[in-house]
Amino acid sequence: MSPTPRAHRARGFSLIEAMAALAIFSIGLLGVLHMNVLASQQNGLARRQSTASKVARDLVDAFERLPYGHTLLSNESTIDPADPRFARFEEGDGWVKLEDALALVGERPLLGAAQASVSTGGDTGTASIYEVAWRVAPVKNAEGDTEARRILVMVRFPTTAGAYKQINVWAVKANPQAMGRGAAAIPEI
Repeated sequence: MSPTPRAHRARGFSLIEAMAALAIFSIGLLGVLHMNVLASQQNGLARRQSTASKVARDLVDAFERLPYGHTLLSNESTIDPADPRFARFEEGDGWVKLEDALALVGERPLLGAAQASVSTGGDTGTASIYEVAWRVAPVKNAEGDTEARRILVMVRFPTTAGAYKQINVWAVKANPQAMGRGAAAIPEI
């Protein structure tokens, strides 16, 4: 007698195999969702950094239009620009905040583009997330006369991690009275 054929095995997946596949799929889906959240945060950070850079450039452009002796450029720092403290936002020596300067000027907004960018609140739509300040350092010649002013514009904003990121833009404002007298070389920034 020949052996009877075995009953046909049911084909498909067992419950354990289906649950394992679902667990692997869920872990992969969570990874993709987390990646999407991180990408969104980085996109927001890039947008804020781009806006901060624009504010700093607008402020530098405004300083180029100001006369050399304007009050906004007269608060000179005693810190050497090569010193790391010169670019530190919290350092008080020679530090001028945009809000204080706008109240100080009390005239037509000379810093309109920077003020508008900051006062719109950036991408939050509420209070401003940008803090704007600058520091001025004199460039002296051998006789001690100021040949030019080096201006560091600092714009900082919060990151998604809760820290602050800072954008620095340098500018130089030459003293028109020193022009043509063999002015001192302005050190590299």
